[in-house]
Amino acid sequence: MYERFAHEYAIHAEDSPYNAFYDRPAVLGLAGDVSGLAVFDAACGPGLYAAELLNRGARVTGCDVSPTFVELALARTEGRADLRVHDLSEPLTWIPGGSCDLVVLALALHYFDDRVALLSELRRILTPRGALVLSTEHPTMGWVRLGGSYFREEAVEESLSPERDWPIRAWRRPLTSICAEFREAGFLIEELLEPRPVPEMAERYPEDHAHLEVLPAFIAFRLIPAPRP
Repeated sequence: MYERFAHEYAIHAEDSPYNAFYDRPAVLGLAGDVSGLAVFDAACGPGLYAAELLNRGARVTGCDVSPTFVELALARTEGRADLRVHDLSEPLTWIPGGSCDLVVLALALHYFDDRVALLSELRRILTPRGALVLSTEHPTMGWVRLGGSYFREEAVEESLSPERDWPIRAWRRPLTSICAEFREAGFLIEELLEPRPVPEMAERYPEDHAHLEVLPAFIAFRLIPAPRP
């Protein structure tokens, strides 16, 4: 979906309120100390998370379905990360099982039809003591924006930005369903975070900061593999 507007989005996400001052701090905070860890950046986009993970001492591999995003991410990370074009709807055949200490999946889970299959594959590549850190749209935000029943589960086509023609297709679903998918894929929730905007956003984007102090836009999780029976 992003290939059509990949360059525009990359410029936008680098300094936008919801990306730079809200989601990235939340996701990287849940990731914790990554120094020396093998980290897989799933749906790496233009490489903003990968670059920060590298700067914090991680060894980074990753992928994105958009060739333009991968090209931008490789340039941003200056060849320090192994990033490939790959559709996460398909298995990660080049990643051995149990080889990653951490997987990051930022603002992408809601685009997939078979989320349990994706989560199960990410569990496969994790070490037994590894973790998956992911963020997705907060179900309350979707309900406020789209209306209808909060408990409705459906794929919705809309624009990623109200000011731009950036068409996407994403799933809305309640928190119960999100958590049930984690359990079905073999994960336990170690931490659930409804992010608050960082203070710098109040100076740069006061209206967005005020809005996010009232209603969360995203929700983030740190998941750990459940012990196998």
